Amino acid sequence: MLSKKTEISAPHLSRLEKGERQPSIGALLQLARAYGMSLSQLVEEDREAPYHLIRARTGAVHEGADGTYTVLSGPRTGLTVVQVTVAQPKSRSVTHDGQEWLQVIEGSISLTLGSEELNLDAGDAIQFDASTPHSLGPSTKEPARILLVSAAQSDQLPH
Repeated sequence: MLSKKTEISAPHLSRLEKGERQPSIGALLQLARAYGMSLSQLVEEDREAPYHLIRARTGAVHEGADGTYTVLSGPRTGLTVVQVTVAQPKSRSVTHDGQEWLQVIEGSISLTLGSEELNLDAGDAIQFDASTPHSLGPSTKEPARILLVSAAQSDQLPH
């Protein structure tokens, strides 16, 4: 059952399917992994070339629950790279397999990681185990822009 694989409630999945809700980045990552595909494939950004190139300001921008995002990684990588403009208050806490790395490019964010609250400013970067409950949002009224890199558990290097 998809709800059990993704840890997303069945009612929430139903609202996503009907287009009544926009998925968060965390939910999209969980869905892509459950279906065994990359985030690029999930949002229909397949490429035929043996490389994946996104020129400045030409990536497909998508609206999500946390703000806008542009998938920068290609469909055949073990990494998911997303540029996110975080404009909404913190969404619900999420967990998923793998590692996440993020860097604040512009503005500042508030990241809840487990029971710890961290404030990150432009230039700050953090890597963490994505199975730790986490959520983020801008720490001021202004949107923040981040670069988020997520690696599935099977793509991780040994510790």
